[in-house]
Amino acid sequence: MLALLMGTTVVAAQEPDAGQTRNADALARFGDVMLGMGRNEQCKMLDEARTEQYSKDVAAIIKALEKQIPPQQLLGVVINATAATGAPKSAGGCDDATRQLVEAGSENAKNWAEELRRGRSRGNSTQGK
Repeated sequence: MLALLMGTTVVAAQEPDAGQTRNADALARFGDVMLGMGRNEQCKMLDEARTEQYSKDVAAIIKALEKQIPPQQLLGVVINATAATGAPKSAGGCDDATRQLVEAGSENAKNWAEELRRGRSRGNSTQGK
């Protein structure tokens, strides 16, 4: 019985680490998305339709992240992405590397928002079961 209780304690102690890792991964991914969005704002790399979709995808991501990550941490990522966007090294020009960064950020946001929508629709279909 004691071994069973100790095993449960070990599993319970490990779960926050998994959650913290998941949150850290989400924040890093969010940072990449926001950096791409900031560079697109500066350089206008995407056409109007893709820029609008990028904004909608980011809004969906933020809505989901707000449920699992403290607002201060989300704000910190936005501030860091804004600072990185304005840093002389990254603000140097609107070149092919910038286009790749923006397109990667846009694609990442699109895929992430789709993952969230699929997860939400699956979650809705299993509620009450």
